[in-house]
Amino acid sequence: MVRIKVKLGERGQLVIPKVIRESLGLVENRMVILEVKDKVIEIKPFSAEEIVERWKKISEKEGGDVSKDFIYGDKLYEEVFD
Repeated sequence: MVRIKVKLGERGQLVIPKVIRESLGLVENRMVILEVKDKVIEIKPFSAEEIVERWKKISEKEGGDVSKDFIYGDKLYEEVFD
């Protein structure tokens, strides 16, 4: 486990130290997921594929049809509006 104390900026901004970013695979100008659980913030790299897999599991649990491929992100606009 890595534990580093950092200071919050005046507008609530937080700089994630390089050693933490590298260990999590966080890349400049990429999206991340912030989750708050029991007053703890989890920071995870955003993965569209991971989100799709989560929704597939939820859909299967609820009896939904997951037999067709999911369209996500920019592909939605390309495939639906072309």
